[in-house]
Formats: sequence, structure tokens, C-alpha cells
Amino acid sequence: MYTNSDGLLNKMQELKVLINSTDRPDVIAITECKPKNLAYPVLASEFNLEGYTVYCQGLESKNKRGLLLYVNSNIVASVVDTPDTFQESIFVMIKDSKQKNILLIGNIYRNPKSSPENDNMLYELFKYIQNQFKVPKLIVGDFNFSNITWQYDHGDDVNAVCSGLSDNELKFVNAVRENLFLQHIDRPTRQRGTDKPHTLDLVLSYEIFI
Repeated sequence: MYTNSDGLLNKMQELKVLINSTDRPDVIAITECKPKNLAYPVLASEFNLEGYTVYCQGLESKNKRGLLLYVNSNIVASVVDTPDTFQESIFVMIKDSKQKNILLIGNIYRNPKSSPENDNMLYELFKYIQNQFKVPKLIVGDFNFSNITWQYDHGDDVNAVCSGLSDNELKFVNAVRENLFLQHIDRPTRQRGTDKPHTLDLVLSYEIFI
């Protein structure tokens, strides 16, 4: 957690080191780019990264944690308008050299205290994305459904274990299935201290291209 400009600078330096220590990814998605206790307003320019175009959502709102999507500067991309009833999401369309749409990428943060009404807007967002865009889709993010366990079922399919889930958790699983999204994370992504590990961060795709 950082609460001042020095802290933000340190986080950006860590990101640069991480990127330069591996093959540079074409797309980087970050959730909760704003900490809960922030002493000053955050500007989009503070997240600039050489070699990337940064797309931001929620930086101006005190009630949002903020989302970032970094796209390689050599790639043609543009932000896609989607219903803003769900908090928080950002979608970017990747295009080829002829300006043809080839891939829709989304980044989502669902607050663990999300209301049932907000969750319903998430499920409607899935439906909207699936119906409106006839290209391969990739949605990543922190969905904060801590009770859902994902594991390999048949072959390469990763499915949710539905026993013991709440009605809302089942609604999320059904929304993923009904919109024909594949979920690719099969192991815990978050653990604090001695707490039970949870699979909170998911990767959803429409069509098998991962």
C-alpha cells in the first residue's frame, strides 16, 4: 500500500523491473491501482510506461480502486464503450494494421463487498459483451468470489465446484457458462498469512486461443 508520491513511484519502478526481467508482454492488466488510503489525487500520467499506451478507468472516483490496461505502443487499440452500470470494468479493442477488429480485451475488478444489484450488472455486462462483439474475447481481473473452487474436469476444461456455493456465486458460474466463456485458472491466486488460499483472479475467454 502506498499513500504518497514516493510510494507510487516505487510501485512503478517495481513494474518496470518486472517487465524488463522477462519477455515484454504486449498487454498488461492491473486492478486496484489505487490503494484504499491515498493522500492525494492520482493522475493518469503517473502510470505512464515507456513503450506502452495506458488506458485507465476509475482514477477520478473516490469510490473506485482503479483499473489499468497497458497495450504495446506498436499495437493499434481503442477503448470500447460498454454499459457503465457495473463498477468497475474497462474494455479495449485490438485491431490489425488494416483497422480490423481482431480481439476484445477486458479488465474487471469486483469489490468483495459488491451488492447483489452490482453483481447482476456484471452478469448483464457478460451478456452485452457476448452479443455485441463478434470477435475473440479475453476478460481478466479480480472477481473476489473466494468460495468458488476451480479445477480441471474433463480434458482441458476448468470448471467450478458448485457444491456449497451461495445463490449469487452460482449466478456467477452460470453467467460464465451461459455466455460460453472458458475459465482458465485452476489454482489459488491469493493468500495472506495462514489464511486459506483462494482463486480470486480469473482469465475468461470466448473461443480457445489461450
